Amino acid sequence: MHRRDFLKYAGLISASATVPLLTPEMVFATNGARQNKIVVLVELKGGNDGFNTLVPFTDELYYKYRPRIAIKQRQVLGLNKDVGLHPRMKALMPLWNAGQMAWIQGVGYHNPVLSHFRSMDIWDSASNSNQVIEAGWLSRVLPKYKKGLHGVALNKGQAQLGPLASSNLNAVTMQTPKTFLSQIKRISDVQPSRLNPAIAHVSEIQHQLFSTGDQLAQKMGRNPKHSGVSFSKGVFGHSLESVAEMIINGIDAPVYKVTQDGFDTHAGQRGGQDNGLYQVANGLASFQKSMQRAGMWDHVLVVTYSEFGRRAKENRGGGTDHGTASSHMILGGKVRGGIYGEHPDFSRLDANGNVTFTTDFRAIYATLAQRWWHQPSPWGNLGHLPFV
Repeated sequence: MHRRDFLKYAGLISASATVPLLTPEMVFATNGARQNKIVVLVELKGGNDGFNTLVPFTDELYYKYRPRIAIKQRQVLGLNKDVGLHPRMKALMPLWNAGQMAWIQGVGYHNPVLSHFRSMDIWDSASNSNQVIEAGWLSRVLPKYKKGLHGVALNKGQAQLGPLASSNLNAVTMQTPKTFLSQIKRISDVQPSRLNPAIAHVSEIQHQLFSTGDQLAQKMGRNPKHSGVSFSKGVFGHSLESVAEMIINGIDAPVYKVTQDGFDTHAGQRGGQDNGLYQVANGLASFQKSMQRAGMWDHVLVVTYSEFGRRAKENRGGGTDHGTASSHMILGGKVRGGIYGEHPDFSRLDANGNVTFTTDFRAIYATLAQRWWHQPSPWGNLGHLPFV
């Protein structure tokens, strides 16, 4: 194999040079056993406006601060007497009615950073705002949970591993399993060499890429099971369809990551965010149907996250600027439906016009670690949320 081809396909392992080689223990399980505790992380890229997602439709200040972009009361899909869903998320209302949807309000952290890149680093690593931690937060939970493959990140182009990036995790990025398999065919197997550290490193990567492709081919190569559900034709829908089919075919990963972009709504928010939420809601509704059909819905949690929220007040461009706290959604057959956390107080804005967060984002991570994967939580001092 030519050097440039090797470098190209080595990127299938990781979007970061700091991410390790896939272990020789076989990334995908060969016995067909399913991973029973799966989390699908849904990144809302750009900083989603939680106030127009989980709408505080009885708060007068919400309408005062947002005379043009607020969701009208008659359009809100009421969840309780105080908050409701954006109307473009109608496809998910059956899950709320079934008690399989939870919302966490006021999610953020102390001394918030409003830079996209830095704040996403904080969310990905579960660091404090004054810390720099290179490894993703899942590296502090998953290694003790299982061996082999820890996660798959899907998106058009080179997906970022985000919370799966670590020298302690085995994770891959791909557009689709089909694309991954077509690319991996060009890599021939070699046995790891110990002649010197550089050759050992290169040969180990090539051997493990081949092994990974071989395992994926066994489960999804010739006659893979399909979801039996129609997904939307956009990137987000295709990514969720790929996740569904990997789960259905028994790929042994406890975490999948997908991304919907378009949430950096500085101007024309009602167009951009409305479309993004529509894509998210319809994609996740199809995903839920596929999991229900496969008998896997009780074994899956869907968790949304975003680098930050938006300011309480709209701006002159009919949008909102970078803010602090936001609301995030949890879906699953075992979810304890309801509204958790305290809604931020619109009457107490800081000097920049931002609300104060009420729920530390790491409490969500602690809940996943303790109550879903039954692992010790590195964030035990933050407690947990009873959404599962």
